[in-house]
Formats: sequence, C-alpha cells, structure tokens
Amino acid sequence: MLVSVKKQELLTITSALENTSYFGGDQEWYEKNWNREAGCGPTSAANITAYLAAANEGVKALYPYDTMDKTNFTKHMEEMFQYVTPGVMGVNHVNKFTEGFDRYLKERKINLTPKVFEADKKPRKLREVKDIIDFVKEGLEADCPLAFLNLSRGLEKSIQGWHWITITAADITENGIRATASDEGKKIDFDLGLWYLTTKMHGGLIYYS
Repeated sequence: MLVSVKKQELLTITSALENTSYFGGDQEWYEKNWNREAGCGPTSAANITAYLAAANEGVKALYPYDTMDKTNFTKHMEEMFQYVTPGVMGVNHVNKFTEGFDRYLKERKINLTPKVFEADKKPRKLREVKDIIDFVKEGLEADCPLAFLNLSRGLEKSIQGWHWITITAADITENGIRATASDEGKKIDFDLGLWYLTTKMHGGLIYYS
C-alpha cells in the first residue's frame, strides 16, 4: 500500500539561476559553515512548515514567501535555524526539535500539536515494525511530512547517520515499510522498518496536526 502527503510536488524548490529544481531544502545552502554542518534539523523543519503553509490556507503564516524558489526557501531555512537550533551535538533528540518548532508556531499564533514516535521506548528485541508503520501512516494521512531523526543507521546503509530527513511517502507491506524522503535537496528511498529494528541509538519521528 502506497501512502503519501497529498501533494509531494509542493516541496519542489526551483532555481532559475541554476536551471534546476530540488526536492526539499539542502543544508548546504546555509551561509555559515556551522549551519551547513549541523543544519539538517532546521532544514527538515523548514520543509514541514513550507509544505503545511502551501497545503493549508489557514497556516500560510508558517512560510512568509510567495514562491518556493531557492532564494526564498534559503531565507526560510535561516529563519528556522533560529528556532530549531543545533547545539554542540546538533539537534540530537526529538524534544529539541519540537521545543523550537513549537516556539515558532506560538509566535505565529498557529495551533498545531506535535505527534512524536521515539525509537528508544522499547529494547530492540521487543520492537515491532507495526508500531512505526502505524505512526508513519497516521502522519502522512494527516497530510504532514514527518521529520525523521536517525542517529544510528543500523543495517540500513542507504541513509546517513546522525541526521534529520523529511519523510513524504511510504510503501507499506504486511511486514515492512520503505519510505521516501527529502534529503539534501534530493528524493531518496530507504527501508525504514530495517532501520527501526536495527538502530543502536535513540531516534524518532515527528509530525504535526
């Protein structure tokens, strides 16, 4: 079963100067070196806020620009960095993400509630793929991309460790889930179920409704 946000194309970012397009933001667009190195969390926050603003008339204040061109989106990323701000270890816990994101929402008088799934709630041997499948399905059916924190890749080697990306779709089977996500301006595909069963550190997913 395929499930996704209603309009993945809303995360298309264009650049007339480069004559190209991207799928979501890329932390390499930040101006400062540290921001480029540690900015995956606020980049994911920028993706989510921009998508929600485009998909829902009532929350347009989440993205204060008329277009999704690279120049405007980079400005939005810089703004989100002031809220979802990496510390010396980056944004290394789901709570650090939601604290900053919620402050951004509050200042714009927008009422959205974070839904959080933490990978460290159970020992790995007790984890069931169904738990993460249900959560991702709920988020995508609520038409919200999911911020995904992966500190340890486990056996899923096609994703980066210690990194945030933005899940926009999933292919769900009886026993597994493959996810589609925005990572550094590109669309990637990976086995989220394998990650969940084999990751060696905490991590998690977040969506807003």
